[in-house]
Amino acid sequence: MNEENYKFTAKTVTESTESFSRFQQEILRSEMLISYLDVANTLVLKNDVEAKRCLTNIYDHAFNSEIAKKSLTENLDHYLNLRFYEIHLSSMVYVNTIDNFSTYLKDILSEVVFAKPQILKSQESEKLDFILEYESMDDLINAIASKKLEELFYKGIEDIGKFFKSRLGIDIFKTDKEKETINLHVKQRNLTVHNRRRISKDFAKQFPNLEFKIGEYLNFDFRYVSTLNLYLFNFVATIDEEISQKFKLKKISAGT
Repeated sequence: MNEENYKFTAKTVTESTESFSRFQQEILRSEMLISYLDVANTLVLKNDVEAKRCLTNIYDHAFNSEIAKKSLTENLDHYLNLRFYEIHLSSMVYVNTIDNFSTYLKDILSEVVFAKPQILKSQESEKLDFILEYESMDDLINAIASKKLEELFYKGIEDIGKFFKSRLGIDIFKTDKEKETINLHVKQRNLTVHNRRRISKDFAKQFPNLEFKIGEYLNFDFRYVSTLNLYLFNFVATIDEEISQKFKLKKISAGT
C-alpha cells in the first residue's frame, strides 16, 4: 500500500450504530496495543540489565543443554528488541483488523435485517435443523445474515458490493479504487492466515500491477497496520452513516 495515498485524519463521529461502535472499539484496541508495545520497548531498552535478567530467568528451566543457554545469552539484545517481533505482531494485528471489518459488515447487515427483514427474501431455503439451533428469531436472523456474508466473503469483494447494492440499495464502494484496496487487504489477510504470508502464484496473478514476487513474503510493520486502521475507520464511518440514515437504525453516542 502506498501510504502517501492514506495520509488523512479520522472522521469525527458523535453518534453511530451499535455495529460501528463495536468496530471502533476494536480499532482503538489495536492502536493502543501498538502504542503499548512501543512504550514497553522503550522501557525495556532503558532497563537493559533488568530486562535481560528477567528473560533469562523465565527460560532458565527450559534449558536442556549448554548450547541452548549460550544461544539465548548471545542473542539477548536481539530478543529484547521489539523490531525482532514486529512482522509477526503486525501480522496478527493486521488479520484482526480485517476480521473486524468483515464482522462490522455482518453486524450492520443484521441491524438492517431486524429493521427490514424482507431484504433477505430469496428463493433459497434453510434446513430445519439449522433453524432449530436458535432459541429466538433475533438469533436466527443474525445467524442467517452472518452466513450470507461469510458466503459472500468466500466469493469476494465484488459479490459483497453487489449484495449491498441489490438488497440494501447502498454502494459501499464509492470508487473502483476503494474496491480494489479493500480486495487487496482481504486477500492479504487470507494469504497471511493460510500461507504464512508467502506469496503464491495465484495471489501474484490477481495483482499484476503490484509486482508481487512468488515465493517471497508479505512483510507488515506497525505503521502499515496503523494506516490501514485509519483507512478502514473512515471507510466504515461513511457507509455506517449512510446505512443508518436510510434504514433509520438506532444510534448511540460515540464511545458508548
